[in-house]
Amino acid sequence: MSDDTTMLRTFGGPRPWQNWHQTISGTLAAVDKIFYPPDRPVYGSPAINRCTRQIQRSIGRAKAQGLEHRTVGRGWSLSDAPLTSGIMLDIADLTGKKRLRTDQLDPAYPGNAQAANGLCLVQGGNYISELNPWLENDINQLSLRTTGAANGQTIAGATATGTHGSALDHGSLHDHIVAIHLITGEHEQFWLERASYPVMKEALPQSINAQLLRDDDVFNAVLMGLGAFGVIHNVVIEARERFLLKAYNYDKGHDGQKLVLDGAMRNRIANLDFASDPNLNPPNESGKPYFFQPIINPNTDPPEVLVTQMYERQWDPAYRPDYAIKQGTFGPGYDFVSVAGQALDMFSGVVPLFAQLVAGTLFEVGDKTGSWGEQFGYKAFRTKVASGTVAVPLARALDTIDLLLELNDDMGPVPLVLGCRYVRKSPALLAFNRWDPTFVISIDGVYNNSSLAFFDAIPGEMEAAGIPFTQHWGKTHGYTPQRIANVYGGDRDKWVAARTQLLPDPAQRAMFGNKFLRDLGLA
Repeated sequence: MSDDTTMLRTFGGPRPWQNWHQTISGTLAAVDKIFYPPDRPVYGSPAINRCTRQIQRSIGRAKAQGLEHRTVGRGWSLSDAPLTSGIMLDIADLTGKKRLRTDQLDPAYPGNAQAANGLCLVQGGNYISELNPWLENDINQLSLRTTGAANGQTIAGATATGTHGSALDHGSLHDHIVAIHLITGEHEQFWLERASYPVMKEALPQSINAQLLRDDDVFNAVLMGLGAFGVIHNVVIEARERFLLKAYNYDKGHDGQKLVLDGAMRNRIANLDFASDPNLNPPNESGKPYFFQPIINPNTDPPEVLVTQMYERQWDPAYRPDYAIKQGTFGPGYDFVSVAGQALDMFSGVVPLFAQLVAGTLFEVGDKTGSWGEQFGYKAFRTKVASGTVAVPLARALDTIDLLLELNDDMGPVPLVLGCRYVRKSPALLAFNRWDPTFVISIDGVYNNSSLAFFDAIPGEMEAAGIPFTQHWGKTHGYTPQRIANVYGGDRDKWVAARTQLLPDPAQRAMFGNKFLRDLGLA
């Protein structure tokens, strides 16, 4: 075995830090970066234990110095959820992954044979962009059911703030996770599962010196834990058999007219009615798709709509996915969007044109067949991007759209577009997809003064209209302790109780806290 002390490298501070999207910045006491063992052993219990020891070294250093300790993967969050004044642990090099055998499963595991076949143990530093080709290759022949719109996040980071899914019949990205390996201190670590959904025999947690705890509330708290419970080192995900998606991107109906937010489109958005108006369907397709996303441009009259509908297809053994990043004229729009954001503060008249161009970076007219990993590839703005999310019960979808359109008329035009998604309810206690189904509006565009003012105004307008809503923890939001208590109620209390159970020492809880949690009354 090599000298494992080289696995943990400290970059001292004060050290400036900025998230991927350049919307959040701060000063860290230090960055601890952990590396996979240098002799590159096969991923399994011995390698996991070596990594755990280095994670615990980092935690011990923070404890000794009285510093906060937070974990980061890619820094993808647009909110300050991962920010700390203490030590930031970078786990992005921890990318081990392996299939689990059926003989390792607890006899009470309730999943069917297909679910058991899709169980994989993966380290928290795996990017979604790494998991997709590994799952979908000819050896594993698996796939994620859903992800966010892009794939640049780590699996641990994406689930920590509740990245929502986008498939009509499935939940969030974090709902793939059925077991969690959590490091909570210099010597403490847990293997967490739901009591209602046991997964692994005790031999696996024992082999990594983790205490097995099966508790639905605790698991559902950590599942979307905002980084507040410690370091998520490994997770078990439940993947499905691989499949293809035929994706149609279109902005015109069969009649050749532009799609707009008229009565037929409103019916489809509100009721997921894919039968009443064939003009809105892609050629030669009917029935419920796997994925449906209308993008509404609020700065045209009437609002124009761009539609993506995807239909599941059986995997073709001869098919070879191409995961290469494909960029259009303005996409992913790194320079254009940042320059436009500054210009639009002064020249609001070009906003309608901008909205069309931004929609173009998210949308290319035509059809394409590909795997999930291809369809949801790495297409994200590198510079400052305004992005927020409002989630509501599907029954309030049109009320919310109308409210946002009216707000844009009053304050704008604002350089944003409205992307509509649908996701099933998650059991995670603080998941923002709390309704079944949940209607999600992702509001994306230029990071500038008018966009930020628009986001600031949304929560008050929603409350005044009496629309129950949540927001994405990892994006621009208007959460306050009272708003969290109003919408999450007893689930918020269970989340806090689970944190106290796993971190009984107040100093532990403070160490894994930050200003974000304190401001929201969750610390």
